[in-house]
Amino acid sequence: MFRSILRKVGRTLGFAALTVLALLRPAGAAEFVMATVSLTSEDFQLAMAWSDLLAQRNTGMRITPVATGTVKGLRNMAQGRADLSLIGAPHYLDAVNRDGSFKEDPSSMVEGYKNLRVLFAIDTGMGQYVVRADSPIRTLADLKGRRVSIGRPGGNAGRVSVSLFKVHGADAERGEVLTEYLDYGPSLDRLGNGQIDATLVWGGLPQAGIDQASRNTPLRFLSPAPGSLPALQGAISNGAHYLYRTIPAARIKEAYGERVASDGDVVFWTFPFMVMVRADMPEQTAYTLCRTFWGGVDRVRASSAALALIDPANAAAGLSAELHPGARRCLSDLGAL
Repeated sequence: MFRSILRKVGRTLGFAALTVLALLRPAGAAEFVMATVSLTSEDFQLAMAWSDLLAQRNTGMRITPVATGTVKGLRNMAQGRADLSLIGAPHYLDAVNRDGSFKEDPSSMVEGYKNLRVLFAIDTGMGQYVVRADSPIRTLADLKGRRVSIGRPGGNAGRVSVSLFKVHGADAERGEVLTEYLDYGPSLDRLGNGQIDATLVWGGLPQAGIDQASRNTPLRFLSPAPGSLPALQGAISNGAHYLYRTIPAARIKEAYGERVASDGDVVFWTFPFMVMVRADMPEQTAYTLCRTFWGGVDRVRASSAALALIDPANAAAGLSAELHPGARRCLSDLGAL
């Protein structure tokens, strides 16, 4: 009951904050509603920082973030109830193909999804595998016969993990890896206690759970084998839109000091999160939104650790939907195309 009360209070405070924000806005400002995951998510922070940039540069535009979750956010976009939303590139294909979380959506909703366009993509979370620093496990192939937590029950990260392990010769479906489905916090606790051998964690860098856990138990990252990405892409649904991202060892050390080790640079798997708008957004509006964001990207990066790796060079990488014409012009100007 206490958690239920907290959720109600959070929704109330969130609504109040948005109401105050709206009252403070200049009359006549073009206001865009942006669907975000939650009041504490990185895309909510992104929307707030982006709106501040638009105000500072006197664009006459403002962004109001609302917490809906990604699936409902895309539905709101299709119905004209939101102007901006983020969705993973593979998950957008689920929407237009009526698959995954969108399989029960009516045809009219699917047509609305097809009428969305990409403003740009951002780098956010990554699938990261960690073991104790004193573990003999050095590669994903070494997970054979081990107990591994692979994320929340029914989550996409678990499905990707099972495919990735199989690519490395450890088939969880045959019992060669003993998989468990747990949230990241309990997984890291069990890893520290020696109850499991490895865990997947999703997030940016530094990742809060890893940062906290490593203060009690030194950890080490595992990387997929070089050259394994094509096999992974071929093994999972919409795999062409999954990517590997290489994080330099120096960046790992900067994030965690000596508490998290790495055997050189570390590779994580990920996919681009696409910022979506409707196709009927005026070209100049889309261009201004895009150009203002990337012109102040340092401020966006500073708003959340999970956004610190956003790079304009990846703004058009791995997309699963068509770029808006205004976005294409913007990203061409930035050299991202």
